[in-house]
Amino acid sequence: MQAAHPSDDGPVLDVHAKCTRCGYDLLGQRVLGPCPECGLAVVTTLAQSADAEVAYLAMPDRPVDAANALVAATVAPLVALLLQASGPALRVVDALAGRGSSFPSQVERPSWLVAGLATGAASILVARGLGEQRNPTVRAALGAGRVRLLTGSLGAWSVALLAGFGLSLGPMGAARSWTDVVLAAQLLPAAIALVTLSPVIARLGALSRAYREARHGRQSADLVSVTLVAGVTLLVALPALRGIAGEEAALVGSIVAAFMWIITLLGLAYLVANGWVVAQALRRPRIDPRRFR
Repeated sequence: MQAAHPSDDGPVLDVHAKCTRCGYDLLGQRVLGPCPECGLAVVTTLAQSADAEVAYLAMPDRPVDAANALVAATVAPLVALLLQASGPALRVVDALAGRGSSFPSQVERPSWLVAGLATGAASILVARGLGEQRNPTVRAALGAGRVRLLTGSLGAWSVALLAGFGLSLGPMGAARSWTDVVLAAQLLPAAIALVTLSPVIARLGALSRAYREARHGRQSADLVSVTLVAGVTLLVALPALRGIAGEEAALVGSIVAAFMWIITLLGLAYLVANGWVVAQALRRPRIDPRRFR
């Protein structure tokens, strides 16, 4: 490569190099210019050709959309679990105070509606912000299948919550076990969403110096997935545990489940903090390399 025709867009590329996004031959293109076929920066292709690891440092085509998708994907699970924790927490307080359980149930069912709307909105924002049309570079780095899995799991989580709320308005809602049914229905999509969220945070977090130095997002997401599954499983199994081992064993199980829920909520809060830090880094103006010529 030689600077045969220097300009604001850098030297002309005099070797054959296929664009990493669309495969277009970039021979004769400016190094700091865009690919004429898909618009990806030529320097991004050159960097990825020199070192495959540099692919993770390629800037999203639309950083703000990617930032919004990341914030939505981390905030929605925290909102969903925090709202649903209000009912069991109030139920424990009322049981200790000797009051009835009507107020917790009145809070619990609307929480499914709000949480379902939150996870549904997150699914839409992720599909939009990490989609092929808006951010093909990020989507290619993550893998289209992984992006679809995150979008689909958030959508399925939303459907489980909204269906639980809708059916609770009918005869099914009168059953004492309906809360456990709704919790169990959320378990698989919630776990998949949290596990899939790990590489998304890691991929976008590579563009944030603060996140690269901390490097705790993946471990936090994995821990949250484990504690979420354990906490929900214990809550659903409490009636059976009470019948088999007695009230004392059920009490111990409820305490352990509450502890798991607390760890899950704290872990999700940490994920939200990570997502916010990375999103702020994405929203900052990118340094133009032409200023250093």
